[in-house]
Amino acid sequence: MASHPPKTSDITIFRWFIYVLSACFLFSLLLILVKSKPNILSTTKMFLTGMPFNQDSWNPMIAALKFIQQDLGDAVYDALFLKGVKFQYPLTSLLLFDLPERLTGSSYHQITLLLTFLSRGAVFGTGLISARILSVICERNYFIDKRISTLYSNLLIYGLVMLLTLTCYPLLQSFLLGQVQTLLTFLVALAILCWQFNKKVLVGVIIGFICLIKPQLGLLLIWAMIRRQWSMVIAAGIVILVFLAVALLLYGFNFNMEYLHVLSFLSHHGESYYANQSVNGLMNRYMFNGSNLVWDEKFPEYSPVVYAVTLTSSIIFILFGLFWNYKEREPHIVDFCLVILCMTMASPIAWEHHYGIILPVFVVLSPFACKYFSDKRWLLVLLGFGYLLSSQYMEIVKGLADTPYNFVQSYLFFGACILLFFLFSISRKLQLKPN
Repeated sequence: MASHPPKTSDITIFRWFIYVLSACFLFSLLLILVKSKPNILSTTKMFLTGMPFNQDSWNPMIAALKFIQQDLGDAVYDALFLKGVKFQYPLTSLLLFDLPERLTGSSYHQITLLLTFLSRGAVFGTGLISARILSVICERNYFIDKRISTLYSNLLIYGLVMLLTLTCYPLLQSFLLGQVQTLLTFLVALAILCWQFNKKVLVGVIIGFICLIKPQLGLLLIWAMIRRQWSMVIAAGIVILVFLAVALLLYGFNFNMEYLHVLSFLSHHGESYYANQSVNGLMNRYMFNGSNLVWDEKFPEYSPVVYAVTLTSSIIFILFGLFWNYKEREPHIVDFCLVILCMTMASPIAWEHHYGIILPVFVVLSPFACKYFSDKRWLLVLLGFGYLLSSQYMEIVKGLADTPYNFVQSYLFFGACILLFFLFSISRKLQLKPN
C-alpha cells in the first residue's frame, strides 16, 4: 500500500512517550504529596542503588531441591507448603540451580548471586529490546510518517523507552523481589522481537524455555498450532521434551506428576493478597476471603462463587486469546502480544510482577495507536491511562481493603484490561486496513 504524507494532527512517537512519561512522573509526585509510599520514584531509586530485598523465587527453589536431594519422600509440594514455603513451580525450574551445581560445582549462594546479576541485566535488556521493537515498527513502510531515520532520532527513542522501563513498577518490583519472572519478562520481550523478524524457530525455543518455569504459557503452542506455525511448535516441543526428560531422570515421575495436583489446588483457591492482580484476587478480596494486606502462608478457603467466576473468566480469556483472528496464517505482532497478555490475565494467580510484560506490549501498541487514533485523542488518553494504571504502584488504595470498594485494589488488572482492549481494536483495524 502506498504511504501517505504525515498529517499535521498526528502525534509523533517522541511526543507520545514524553506525554506518557510526564504523566507517570506527575502521578508519582501526587502520590508523594499524599504520602503514598513506596511509589515508582522510590522503587526506581531502590533498583538503581540497591539489591533485592527478597529471594522470592530462589529460596523456594533451593528448599525444594534440598528436600529432593535429602530423599524425604515424594510429597515435596505438600511438605514445603506445610513449612510456609509456597513453591509453585514445576520441577523443571530446579534445573536453574541443579545443573550449574552439577556441572561447575557452584554453591547455591553463588548461583543466586549470578541469577541476581542476570536479573538486573534483564531489566535493562527488556528496555533495550522494547526500544528495538519500536524502532523496527517505525522503520516499516506503513509508518513512513513516523520513521526513525537518524542516529539522533534512534538515540532519543532508546532513551525514552529506557526511561519508561525505569518507571515500570511490575518490572522493577520483579527484580527487587528476587523473582525468576524478571528473566521470563526479558524472554517474552525477546520472543516478540523475534516474531517481528519472522524468526519462528527462535520464538519456539524461547517459549519452550519459558514453559520450563511457567507451563501455563504452553497455551501459546496451541495458539500456534491453530495457525499452523509448525516451526515454532516443533522448536518449543524439542526444548520442553529435552529438559522434561532431564527432570524425570533426576527427580523421578512422582515428583513431577505432583505438580498437576498443585495446579488444581491453586485454581480452586487462588490468592487474596492484594498483589494478586487477577479475577480470582479481585473476587477473593471483594468477598473478604483470606488475607488482603498481609502475605499469609495459608491459602484462602475454597469458595464456590470465587471458583466459578475465576473459572469462567479464565475460559473467556483463554478462548479469546486462542481463537481471535484464528484464520490468519501469518499472525501480526499485535495478535502475538494479545495472546501473551490474555494467557497472563487468565491465570488465577497473576502477581504484579507478572505484568512486567506490559512494557513491550505497550511499546508495540504505541505507534499503531498514534497512527489510527490521531483524530480521537480521547482514545489516546485512555491508552495512556491504562498504561499508567498497570505501570504504577498505589499504596494509598490499601485504605480500601476492609471496605466494599476494595475492588479498586485491582487497578493494575483494570489497566491491563484497557491495554487488551486496544490490542483487540488495533488488530481489527489491521484486518480492515492491512499495511
